[in-house]
Amino acid sequence: MSLIHLSRIVCHGVVVRSSTMPVNILVPVDGSSHSFAGLVYTLVSFPNATITALHVRGLGQNLPPEFDSPEQDDEQLQRTGDRTLERATEIASEYNCEVTTALKRGEPHRVILEHISKHDIDHVVMGSHGESSVAHPFLGHVTEAVVRRAPVSTTIIPESRPELLRREFPGRILVPVDGSEQSLAALEYAADRFPEGRITIFHAVAPPLGYESEAIDEGLGDFTENLTKRGETILDSAVQTIEDDDLVVETHLGHGKPARSIIDYAIENEVDQIIMGSQGRSLPARIILGSVADTVSRRSTIPVTLIKGQPV
Repeated sequence: MSLIHLSRIVCHGVVVRSSTMPVNILVPVDGSSHSFAGLVYTLVSFPNATITALHVRGLGQNLPPEFDSPEQDDEQLQRTGDRTLERATEIASEYNCEVTTALKRGEPHRVILEHISKHDIDHVVMGSHGESSVAHPFLGHVTEAVVRRAPVSTTIIPESRPELLRREFPGRILVPVDGSEQSLAALEYAADRFPEGRITIFHAVAPPLGYESEAIDEGLGDFTENLTKRGETILDSAVQTIEDDDLVVETHLGHGKPARSIIDYAIENEVDQIIMGSQGRSLPARIILGSVADTVSRRSTIPVTLIKGQPV
């Protein structure tokens, strides 16, 4: 990697790029380690942003049986919310930063989406699942609803705070590309936000429906060669989109089903985070749950940022 010379400023005691514009970031927190990991990721990755920690509690949600009246429920809501937001403020102070806090009630994903709309939020960072005792490698229903419906880019944190703290940020960044505008927007986002990161631009040569990559290698040599050339062209074009950013990046051409190839590469190469477009080239991928972005965000064991539209 070559040395990158950039003009820098100091904000809250942290060195940041002067070209990085302030952003308004919403971090929903529910007291779970995953939600606080989302806050830590935000503080480390966006030290000059305006950060809001939002706690939402539904009426009567997860309350002991003795809290059986509206008055008791409101009291418990207030106490639980205050403790959670106080903890968020304490974590921010550990990073010499400040956060704005907000306590609201209602259906969590609806409140989060309303807050995004009303407060000019341009990015959301949240844990992959919340305080439920059932942990699994899939998105919780609140996170999934926000990711699918939010009009802004989102970052999903599938790790607890202790797990996240073992990572280096921005660290190694994997940016899958398929030639679509949103995949290139994700690459521009990664280059602008994290110029000090180690960026790998990745493209997976997907086998035709019904074929495994091994079968293609054995019997469809010409077809494989054409797919490979197309993939190399996509990677070359992607590099050209950030060639003026004085960055040195790596490229990698993989073979196999895109979502699985992305996740496998990230694991095998100790990638710290994935940044990708929220939609791909094909129309079905834009409308059917189970697209590459959906699958990666559900199954990844490292932070995933899904970019919608052009970088802010």
